[in-house]
Amino acid sequence: MKFADFLRSQLTDIVDYYQQYLRRTIGTTIIFTAICFVIAALLLHFNEFSGRAGKNQISLLNYFFLSYNTGEVYSIIDLTKDVFIFFVALFSIGFARLEKEGIPAELTFSQFTRKINVKDIMVLAGILILSAIIDYTLFKMGVYSAGHIRNRSVDKYIHGTIFQLRIYIPLILFSLGVYVLRTSEKVKLKVRNILFLYISLWLFNEFAYELFMWCRYHVFALVLMPFDKSDSYYLLESVPGIVLITFFFLGYHATLTKATSTEV
Repeated sequence: MKFADFLRSQLTDIVDYYQQYLRRTIGTTIIFTAICFVIAALLLHFNEFSGRAGKNQISLLNYFFLSYNTGEVYSIIDLTKDVFIFFVALFSIGFARLEKEGIPAELTFSQFTRKINVKDIMVLAGILILSAIIDYTLFKMGVYSAGHIRNRSVDKYIHGTIFQLRIYIPLILFSLGVYVLRTSEKVKLKVRNILFLYISLWLFNEFAYELFMWCRYHVFALVLMPFDKSDSYYLLESVPGIVLITFFFLGYHATLTKATSTEV
């Protein structure tokens, strides 16, 4: 398949998924998202910030997209996005298995959970742990680069590359994990599949980030303007934030599964 055809097919799939299944899956994805926010709050409780970052904290919503690792201090709150993708992968496995049987008119959370077994959870939990180890290793590589590479241009390039790897390695690993669990086959993908997967993930991830920024500064800020000076502002922002993050489940499901299930 040519890249243009793949991209057209990918975009069509995303739109079709939203049109057909957004309403039917909203209950399940809200529950998954709420769990993500609870875990993010726990990570924040045990997190260590560097310098001013700890004094200027924002809502839990931001930890899904923004990085808070600065200097030599590693912030475990940056793993929030990986936790989110873990739940997207669980959703994706359940959804794919339900698709084989025909998606019912009304989907419940219990219907999804019945399609997910212990092996699925163990494999995806293993990928989550591996992603956390890789993330920490890449962070330390960035710290080493900053302290030992004197050429500013080279150091800047390394940091930019590490930043991208910290975002997309977990996404690719979870995509491969979902592929194996869905098909019960060993990974037999071409380099071209991985390249198409990366491009697909990059496109939707950038869309998700831009939509997040737009909603936060133009919608949430307007709705919550009466609470701007309130200590509970960021807690209140998490309420529409849960709805926004919920919206991304189907899109990430489509991007996680398309390139690995299509002959390219």
